[in-house]
Amino acid sequence: MGKEESDAGGAASAEQESATTFPLDESDQRLLEALKVDSRLSFVDLAKRLGTSEGTVRSRLKRLKDRGVILRFTVRTAGTTVKAFVEVSVRSNTNTSKIATAIAAIPGVQAVYEVAGETDIVALVDVLSTLQLNDIIERVRRMDSTISTRTRLVLKEL
Repeated sequence: MGKEESDAGGAASAEQESATTFPLDESDQRLLEALKVDSRLSFVDLAKRLGTSEGTVRSRLKRLKDRGVILRFTVRTAGTTVKAFVEVSVRSNTNTSKIATAIAAIPGVQAVYEVAGETDIVALVDVLSTLQLNDIIERVRRMDSTISTRTRLVLKEL
């Protein structure tokens, strides 16, 4: 990506159209699939892959970012880290979004999901060691509303 496109971090703002209501056409879907495989592709390389112009790729990417479809560009490591899903149960009558946001702010937490079922929150953690993973789990356990955690260590990523 060009320098102006390398910082796509951050969540969509309230006034942005929700990604769930924004219809994606076939070209948008192909662009997203190409970026999922390699988000470092230049505009020119993306345009060649998709059989379109660089300007079209730039405008589509900008629109997808502005509307909150693309939240960030990220790096995927190849087996050199410790990955785990940390499931968190919180007390009833707790602002789950507030707890999820606090968990997301912890370094090493890559993604956080509010879920339905036995647990309330699932966090994807990607760190360099089991000691760092344990530190994150301990921080989550010390949060006032946390009832329990369950950790599922990733053994193999396909």
